[in-house]
Amino acid sequence: MTKAELIERVHARKSLPRDLTRKTVAQIVDSVFTEMGDYFISAKTRSGNGAKLTYPGFGTFAKRRRAGRVIRNPQNGDPIDVPPKFTVTFLPGAVLKELLNRSARSSATAGGGRQAVAK
Repeated sequence: MTKAELIERVHARKSLPRDLTRKTVAQIVDSVFTEMGDYFISAKTRSGNGAKLTYPGFGTFAKRRRAGRVIRNPQNGDPIDVPPKFTVTFLPGAVLKELLNRSARSSATAGGGRQAVAK
């Protein structure tokens, strides 16, 4: 999904006021992602316990520190030092997992799954 598709889907929600314009929805979406990014940029990570942003039912975003490591250049085998860096991980919540697995089960039983063939 692209940003434009997300904005269009949010704008089309029946539960939102009809007087919201696409431009307003775009500003809201931009603001949410800007705030999330700013939080992770400014949040200090404690030893072993990074900054977390939790949205109940959806999941948890967590700031993690990746240790430095040495990798090999696949073309010539020379070692390359990769410095330590921060990244953001996502763990889906229980509700999202259930919805994902429910849709996977329903598509598997609707002809997408394997069926036993009688011989």
